[in-house]
Amino acid sequence: MKNNYPKVTVVIPTYNRSQLIQRSINSVLNQTYKNVELIVVDDSDDDTEIKVKEIKDERLIYIKNSQRMGVSKARNMAIKISTGELIAFQDSDDEWYNDKLEKQVNLLLKSSPRVAAVYCGQEFFDITTGEKTGIELTEINFRKSYAEGFLQTPATQTVLIKKSVLNEVGYFDERLRAAEDTELAIRVSKKYLYAFVKEPLIKVARNHDSLMGNAKNYLYAYDLIYEKHKDFLSNKILFGLCKVLANYWILKGDYKKAKGYIKKSLEHQLELKTLAQYSAIVIAPFLLKYAHSKKYKNGIPHPTQPGKIIEDDRKDF
Repeated sequence: MKNNYPKVTVVIPTYNRSQLIQRSINSVLNQTYKNVELIVVDDSDDDTEIKVKEIKDERLIYIKNSQRMGVSKARNMAIKISTGELIAFQDSDDEWYNDKLEKQVNLLLKSSPRVAAVYCGQEFFDITTGEKTGIELTEINFRKSYAEGFLQTPATQTVLIKKSVLNEVGYFDERLRAAEDTELAIRVSKKYLYAFVKEPLIKVARNHDSLMGNAKNYLYAYDLIYEKHKDFLSNKILFGLCKVLANYWILKGDYKKAKGYIKKSLEHQLELKTLAQYSAIVIAPFLLKYAHSKKYKNGIPHPTQPGKIIEDDRKDF
């Protein structure tokens, strides 16, 4: 990096968040770290444009898309035109504490060259009541996590990353409409490390119209992650990805696809339950589907993250 105060480009993709966007933008522009440009990429069909243009700051760049591009394309568009040496991501419904960038840049500057990015803790708040509902301060060695069997991801809005690293490993995969942050984190972790500021530097809004990928989008993402990164991820993760894909296709009644994923899962981990599942899909697939519909009536368990489920009725970004 060229100097002790590298420019940070902050990227905010947004879709119909006119009631929240100004708070998000102002939390970036009011940072104690001043060498910032902010690029807002707007997919909205509400009055978000009016709200953004009410803010007068020469560091603010606004891009209005003529058609909805989705979060990955929107972020990539901003990264391509950015002039910062560092890239940070903000969500249009969240709020940064005013020293977020200062603390992250300082840590990155004093870290080893092997550190490509810095992420931070988060606090969660109910958007309606303002009540604090939780905090996340867990530091994770993502490279080690992928080797040991946990498909974890630094939340995108917490990440500050070197643009040179993104130019090297590639930007967000625009084919993905879910788990695009996980896939990028895997690529970064193959070559680099993340550092962590063990403080909550972001206020995350909950209990409103959060946009999440539906089950089909997640399953497409898991299939792509499996194919792109099976040489890097642990057998435990690969087994979990194949099993969740198999369970999905059993529920959809595509037994040929399901059988293929069960066979792949067994290549990564021999398990009696999975062997029994394979026998069942060969002998009595309709009974297996019925049993799965009862077992997974609330959604399919997330691969390698116990307690999380993939619902089939979420909004598609």
